[in-house]
Amino acid sequence: MISKTLLAFLSSWIIENTEFEKILEDPKFFKLSKKEMSDKACFSSKNCRVKAYYVKDNGIYYIDQLDPENNICDKSIILHELVHHYQKNDGRVIDLDEHTLWTLQERQAIYYQNLFLISQKRKNDNKGPENVLECEGGSYLDLQYKYNKEK
Repeated sequence: MISKTLLAFLSSWIIENTEFEKILEDPKFFKLSKKEMSDKACFSSKNCRVKAYYVKDNGIYYIDQLDPENNICDKSIILHELVHHYQKNDGRVIDLDEHTLWTLQERQAIYYQNLFLISQKRKNDNKGPENVLECEGGSYLDLQYKYNKEK
């Protein structure tokens, strides 16, 4: 369950720390089992690492194993998806092809997710993860950066 208190906190953080200037109406949230997430978001259930995703005009889908009320990494995942909610609903028209726009929006969401994690670590006596790589290996894009650096 995503509480109203958590949504208010994350939305306020987005307004205070990003270029988004006004709080939007909260998206709907849908909790999915691991199998449901694999069926909806991945090509194979063997390696499905997706924990949440956003669909404009629908809401945020998240795996039932997340505990964003108590786990900072899980909280950052919900923040990441809320950033997508703000990206898709702020009324800006960006003249880019769909793939390029998706890539840039994903990188921006990861950037803000990392900024959120480091800000929370600093507030917590420098304890906790400071980037998505410390939260169970990070996102697909982060793993690509890591892979490319190792070559």
